[in-house]
Amino acid sequence: MKIVFQTSLLYNKNMNSEIKKVLNKIEKAGFEAYIVGGFVRDSLLNRKSNDIDICTNAKPKDVQNLFPNSKPNGNYGTINLKTSKYNYDITTYRKEKNFNKRNPSTIEYTDNLLEDLKRRDFTINAICMNQKGKIIDPINGIKDIKEKKIKVIGDPKERLKEDPLRILRAVRFSCVLDFQIEETLWEEIKLQKESLNTLSKERIKIELNSILLSKNFQKGLNILEKIGLLQNRNIKIEKLNYVNDVCGMWAQINIDSLDFFTKNERKQINIIKSLLEKEELTSMDLYEYGLYFVMVAAKIKKIPESKITKMYKKLPIESRKDLNITFEEIALILEEEGKNVKKVEEELIQKVIERKIKNKKEILIKEILKEVNQ
Repeated sequence: MKIVFQTSLLYNKNMNSEIKKVLNKIEKAGFEAYIVGGFVRDSLLNRKSNDIDICTNAKPKDVQNLFPNSKPNGNYGTINLKTSKYNYDITTYRKEKNFNKRNPSTIEYTDNLLEDLKRRDFTINAICMNQKGKIIDPINGIKDIKEKKIKVIGDPKERLKEDPLRILRAVRFSCVLDFQIEETLWEEIKLQKESLNTLSKERIKIELNSILLSKNFQKGLNILEKIGLLQNRNIKIEKLNYVNDVCGMWAQINIDSLDFFTKNERKQINIIKSLLEKEELTSMDLYEYGLYFVMVAAKIKKIPESKITKMYKKLPIESRKDLNITFEEIALILEEEGKNVKKVEEELIQKVIERKIKNKKEILIKEILKEVNQ
């Protein structure tokens, strides 16, 4: 297939000096270098992207010699370079063969750009851009972008067999970009949907997170329901109010187990769930859980942000250290230790938060003495 260069306005809009310097450095060393994939696709769609994939015929060791601060990323000839602005993955042109559990057991480096593009998943992710901002599109990805179509490169049957994750990636791109899955690909997805059971829970979660964080999430969930992914994993979704927080989205979903979330994610989801179960959000909630979690719950509950912000600004204290009496001082007044001291401390905090008493030491001591004399 003949490679055709097309003049593009992407250079002026998106190709800043840093990206150009990275490409130029590789080319000056005698190699080819192109931006490929999501950054080019998103640029054509006027979407922002900070992750940049570069494909090149330079071998990994050549790339590392050019960029001493770079590091290998995985086992497939990818070198990662991080700067203050972008995260670059620089990968040597390659062919992939003999897939086993999503991973090719055979990797063959090549000098042929087209061979490298053929191994990619969808046509819209196989568009290249050189340092001058010109486009290389041998697989007609731009046509599919214009037609808002998710189309696999090559035979859908074989490509999905190679890697079932492409099913979820197709759903994600359809949702996030608001594109339609091409008919032959869709039919194959329905035939191979059981292969999703071979994917790890973590990989599925990553794709579901991207879908849930899209404002077009309902489209993605509808597709997942059609192929049975949600039902197979006992994920029940009745109604979701969009919030730009993945734990906030999961907190609205009925799911049997949170075992594929990290400990921190489980904690966050459970906090937001508990807040959503409350009839109203209070100053004590802000004190106990902080502004962030309460704000997420408020957005889901459709409570005005200004109301929560105003409530937060009026908090007499924001943490235990703001209370004008120490745990030891309370224990001394009570002449005891342990749970009862903690209980009195919590009662003081609640009364201060609810503005029943002022956060002044003499007033707090007086309140404790009332407890002693009862």
